[in-house]
Amino acid sequence: MKYFSGILLLVSIWAQAQKSDLPSDFLTADFHQERRDLVRSNMPKNSVAVFFANAVRNRSNDVDYVYHQDPNFYYLTGYTEPHAVLLVFKDQQKNPNGGKYNEIAFIQPRNEMAEMWTGRRLGTEGVQDKLKINQVFNNTEFKDYNIDFSKFDKVLFYDFEEDVRDTRTSGDLYDLISWFKEKANYPSSSESLELEATAQNLDTRALDKIMVSLRGVKTEAELDLIRKAVDISCIAQREVMKAMKP
Repeated sequence: MKYFSGILLLVSIWAQAQKSDLPSDFLTADFHQERRDLVRSNMPKNSVAVFFANAVRNRSNDVDYVYHQDPNFYYLTGYTEPHAVLLVFKDQQKNPNGGKYNEIAFIQPRNEMAEMWTGRRLGTEGVQDKLKINQVFNNTEFKDYNIDFSKFDKVLFYDFEEDVRDTRTSGDLYDLISWFKEKANYPSSSESLELEATAQNLDTRALDKIMVSLRGVKTEAELDLIRKAVDISCIAQREVMKAMKP
């Protein structure tokens, strides 16, 4: 009977954790959508902006550092998982079925075994439902996704540091960058990109100006979170001071 009661207690705790495992004061999906719209409004005509998620950094052997999303990627999506790429188009695009879209994301798929170790994933349905990005595909589909970067006057992105580790998992960030380079006809090196800038539609500078201008001005929702972070830091500092002994 004690054993059975213990199981019920654990199940109850687990159920409560599922309901309240995330703060309720995150920036909303509408906030991130508005940010994407503002990026789009500042982009040059006939252009596409490409944003990559941050890389997973390895600490030692099979132990990684706690993952931290690329600030720009989070600012535009609210997505906190790795191995993803976001494309924001200046103009409406058409898919093979005749549907229209102006943004598309490729994200890591659900994987029950991996989620036991690295935490739950939203998956395509979760991103559509919670983050309100309509066109979402698994990252492995980016390889064969038919997008002609040569048709754009400008392809905006941050240049690569060549420091992304190949995790040997199909669709990881290493693959996404490699597939993008192939699709966009990226030169063999960053030096070549600079030398051939006038003959290329690849632009690694304009996007930073757009993001700096947007993120430099905080909305009321952002200021509210900053105030909360300051309060938490002050409380922590006071508790540390009270706990210190000479």
